[in-house]
Amino acid sequence: MSDIAKPSNPNDDWKIWMVVNPSTWLMPILFAVLLIVLTVHTVVLQLGWFTWG
Repeated sequence: MSDIAKPSNPNDDWKIWMVVNPSTWLMPILFAVLLIVLTVHTVVLQLGWFTWG
């Protein structure tokens, strides 16, 4: 078990960009986050507990 290489953060943080190419995935990820944020805000505001009325 001890022969598994553990990541040395933050020295190895750059390696995620070898898998997730920002030129391909940055905008789809941001659009997905925007969609999630808008959905959560819509649902919470429709509950009526957090409105000003």
